[in-house]
Amino acid sequence: MKKEKLIEYWGDNLMSCNHSYGNHKTCEPDRGWNKCKIKHPRPQKILLECGEGTGSRTFTSSDDPPFQLAHVTIDTTCLNRPEVLIKFSSIVRMDNLAVDDQDGTVRLQYELFRVCNHEEPKSLGIWMFEEVNVDEGGFECQEESFNFIFCECTNCPRCCEYFVTVTPVEITNATAMVSNGRMAALSQPLCDSLKDGYKNCDSKYDHIKFKERHPRPKEILLVCGQGNGSVVFRDISPEPPADIAHVVLDTTNLSKPKVLIEFSSIIKIDEEVNDLRLQFELFRMCGDGEPLSRGIWTFERSGVDIDDLELQKAFSFIFCECEAPSDCCEYFVTVTAIEVTDSDDHDAVVDNVRITALAQSSGDCIYEDNYKKLDGKRDCIDCKPKHPKEKKILLECGDGTGSRTFTSSNDSAFQLAHVKLDTTCLCKPMVNIEFSSIVSFDAIAENGDVQLRYELFRVCDNRKPISVGIWSVDRMDFDIIYIDKSTNTFDFTFCDCITCPGCCEYIVTVTPITITEGVITATVSNGRIAALAQDIK
Repeated sequence: MKKEKLIEYWGDNLMSCNHSYGNHKTCEPDRGWNKCKIKHPRPQKILLECGEGTGSRTFTSSDDPPFQLAHVTIDTTCLNRPEVLIKFSSIVRMDNLAVDDQDGTVRLQYELFRVCNHEEPKSLGIWMFEEVNVDEGGFECQEESFNFIFCECTNCPRCCEYFVTVTPVEITNATAMVSNGRMAALSQPLCDSLKDGYKNCDSKYDHIKFKERHPRPKEILLVCGQGNGSVVFRDISPEPPADIAHVVLDTTNLSKPKVLIEFSSIIKIDEEVNDLRLQFELFRMCGDGEPLSRGIWTFERSGVDIDDLELQKAFSFIFCECEAPSDCCEYFVTVTAIEVTDSDDHDAVVDNVRITALAQSSGDCIYEDNYKKLDGKRDCIDCKPKHPKEKKILLECGDGTGSRTFTSSNDSAFQLAHVKLDTTCLCKPMVNIEFSSIVSFDAIAENGDVQLRYELFRVCDNRKPISVGIWSVDRMDFDIIYIDKSTNTFDFTFCDCITCPGCCEYIVTVTPITITEGVITATVSNGRIAALAQDIK
């Protein structure tokens, strides 16, 4: 579907929002609050909780029991009709043990559960990882990220645990290891009745018991970082680690801050790159201190005996820590080429890098009369002269639109997910978009090419769609001789600063740029999207 057709299609399907653009060059402090209170959502306080991983597990058989990879607990007792956003990231590794005609296969089922108040766990969603009938020349080892988000609105505020299990559905001539599971949760009242929610809590529990047992939502910091461009790796002498993304986070005014870092990138591997192993490392550096490593994630694809295969894969992770320093800190990601082997100076490229940060106090608040005292004591060149304070924020859950199988380059574009966001009550909105999906490639015959373009559009107040980001997923010379099917997640994070507040919709479309008809098919599904918005004024 051409962009003109997309515009025509969305023109008939956009949300209706009774708001007209005004002159937003100057935003008065009390701008439109009466109108906001009636028609438009106002930013609110929010809960942020860091979860935990549970180690790693290697599966050697489909008879192995399921493994709980990560979990997070969030208590929404003091929220009215809570909206909950779950973020999950992990690493999955397949070691192919194929010999002769005995190909290797791994099929893993990731499942998200919710259990509240000691009730039976309820399944909320399933995501599949698949590498089916991998020939001994397909690859010897493949290690990559597997991530998703999940957003739900519930009518019953209570204390719940969300956890992810991994079940081996099929393991043949291979082993599979899952590791580095990480989870975080955000929750906010769905309707603008936070004070009433507090009254309900206080009526159920006396003040002391309430304070001890149930956390109240708080204000939060949202900061968009920057990628440092593309990094190219070749089979030459070892190179030093490359800084690929950074975000500066000033938590000086926060007490025992919780910090959530979200990172996403694209890895492109040229043909004839036979062995590739990259190490991604997250560092935190505060003030004049030394960088402190906060975590390592590895991407690997080695033992490839396919000369013409090219591919692009998403590689992402989240990191959440409690009681980070109350200081001006920079979080940055480096990538190191541990191994790059090719036969003719071909490249591996890391690009389309994004990073964002959220921070919230977990201890007692640092009150207004302490700000001047703190500002007088601390000197941080990289931060603003006055340290930023936490603010209220908007959280919106979006919707997926099903699945689509592409069989030809002539197939029309497919809208995979969308989220509506009303920033009328913000003066200078900064928006963070979270997206995840499943993409699957099925080989029918030899030497098939497929290239999918994921595109993020922003449509505000029924105007024309504006493309704000493009990501590609490629499988060039995907050959049934070496592999029958490959399924994994595709996800990204994206920060957007809007000049004019209003009613906006963010839409992710998938367009088949190249598909060898009759040789390969591509299926996209399980689109999930959420949005956070905060005033940067």
